[in-house]
Amino acid sequence: MIKYVNIYIGCDSMYTPLNIKTENSILSSLIKIDDLIDFALKNEIKSLTITDNKMYGAYYFYKKCKSNGIKPIIGLDVLIDELHIILYCKNYDGYKNLLKIASFEGIDLSSIKLYSSNLICIVPYKSLSLYDKLSMVFSDIFISYSNIEEMNKLNYDNLVYMNEVLCLHKSDLKYLKFLDAIKMGIGVNDVHDFTDNYLFLYDEVNKCFPNHISNNYKIGEMCNLDIKLERDLLPRYDCPDKLDSYSYLKKLCASGLKKKFGDVVSRKYVDRLKYELDVINKMGFSNYFLVVWDYVNFAKSNGILVGPGRGSAAGSLVSYVLGITTIDPIKYNLLFERFLNPERVTMPDIDIDFEYTRRQEVVDYCISKYGEKRVCPIITFGTLAAKQSIRDVGRCLDINLKTVDRLCSMIDSKLDLKKNYDSNSKIKNFLSTDNELVNLYRIASRLEGLKRHTSIHAAGIVMSCVDLDNVIPLDKSHDFYTTGYSMEFLEELGLLKMDFLALKNLTLINDVLKEINISFDDIPNYDLSTFKLFQTGDTLGVFQFESSGMISFLKRFKPNCFEDIVSSIALYRPGPMDNIDLFIRRKNGVEKIDYIDPVLEPILKSTYGIIVYQEQIMMIAQVMAGYSFGE
Repeated sequence: MIKYVNIYIGCDSMYTPLNIKTENSILSSLIKIDDLIDFALKNEIKSLTITDNKMYGAYYFYKKCKSNGIKPIIGLDVLIDELHIILYCKNYDGYKNLLKIASFEGIDLSSIKLYSSNLICIVPYKSLSLYDKLSMVFSDIFISYSNIEEMNKLNYDNLVYMNEVLCLHKSDLKYLKFLDAIKMGIGVNDVHDFTDNYLFLYDEVNKCFPNHISNNYKIGEMCNLDIKLERDLLPRYDCPDKLDSYSYLKKLCASGLKKKFGDVVSRKYVDRLKYELDVINKMGFSNYFLVVWDYVNFAKSNGILVGPGRGSAAGSLVSYVLGITTIDPIKYNLLFERFLNPERVTMPDIDIDFEYTRRQEVVDYCISKYGEKRVCPIITFGTLAAKQSIRDVGRCLDINLKTVDRLCSMIDSKLDLKKNYDSNSKIKNFLSTDNELVNLYRIASRLEGLKRHTSIHAAGIVMSCVDLDNVIPLDKSHDFYTTGYSMEFLEELGLLKMDFLALKNLTLINDVLKEINISFDDIPNYDLSTFKLFQTGDTLGVFQFESSGMISFLKRFKPNCFEDIVSSIALYRPGPMDNIDLFIRRKNGVEKIDYIDPVLEPILKSTYGIIVYQEQIMMIAQVMAGYSFGE
């Protein structure tokens, strides 16, 4: 038995509330991380724990604590043989072990033993049957109790008080029953009451359980986590002939350039390609381009229609000669620096469109080639939004479905329930007819915004050169691995997000191409009958051209070349939209074109002296102010 000597002086600033569950233990806790931090600041709590049954919120919790001067202690509630234990990481190595444990599908003692170093184990009273085995695994182990009765039955020196914290305030306990009922799909009357699952402050713990508070201090002192931001995690392509990634990329680009332009290539293309390759190499992104080329090549080789390119990646000649995009950036004055900026290193971002019905084939190819734990879709979270919260609570209270539907029909989904109530007299009048409905609305308002379920990002895929559970937790709620952290944290942790977009339009286009037996790349950019469709606004079903406002604009604009069609998309958005009438007048020769300064004419000639594109802004900054494109 390990003995811990009580050497600490009682002090509330050293006390750490243990076993705090947040909304990331889905439908188990009312606590949002932002609210937890605010509570800690108001009550001068200097350290906090998080012990969800998944690590979905661990990194956000860590960041919020650090930015508010609070010590973050990251833990995990682990289930072994239907019994709960709590694991805390002492440092970054312990955190990485928690990531591994959190990523297991099922956890047993043997798997825990593999990743037990730099972890603290707390065995709750109800899990005491595991203690002897766990004490052989963990060098730092404690037994916890949650009430006087449990404490009096224990004769150990390594005891610590620990209740499961599911809400911040005692007054919120009554709402926990509804979360439980929603999770289990039963009525609220079939759920047990919650009595002590709120956050006890130091004074309350010291008054009731003073004998072992020094062990609480010891746990807090032992945990000192500093998460390191990993680098060089980009996926790696296995090049043939023992070539390094840069050499193989150059070889592919040289071949692609010849395929596009033949044996005689214009100097500006050669120079641009050399420049781009040099930047890509210096920024360490050669492997990235090879990986994207690889899965695009797989798609095209297997008859999967791939979009011509979208966003800033169309400004890359490397992408064009590799066949990642089919847009000549030099022909259309597209700038590489909009995509990769050598003066400010950020992750590259090539979004690829695939046929809606065949996107998964490309994802499966990447998983098969690069590894199940190295290619993962990105997790997202559905929440108890206003109407969903009303429906779920209504079901728990067994309120008539038609009544619930009627109430939901009055709710504006853009507003939360409180703002709906304050701004809508119909809702107030409807609720005033029945106290049960008032109770429903009050409960739903309290639960609104909590995470309800996990889902999967429609396009995002993360790829890495190492198993992702070395860097983030993984989750297998959907029968395959997804990231355990949501999208907004991945890049700062050194991971690369790639968008594999599924477009129904591409599936439709491919079906049509098969019917008329031509390829996508054979479609001409100049076709009078096609321009006539745009001029007459006959564009229903044409992506980005089917809204009533756009159709009205096209009828006035009357595009008669491919560049006009491109301009119409760029113009029809907030900002440039203000110049639509001016653009039409100048295009039709009704108004004189003014370039303000002669040096701007080459830049603005194609758009009649009006700034439409970001590239034009960059070019103007270059010629007028001497900026580099990177700047």
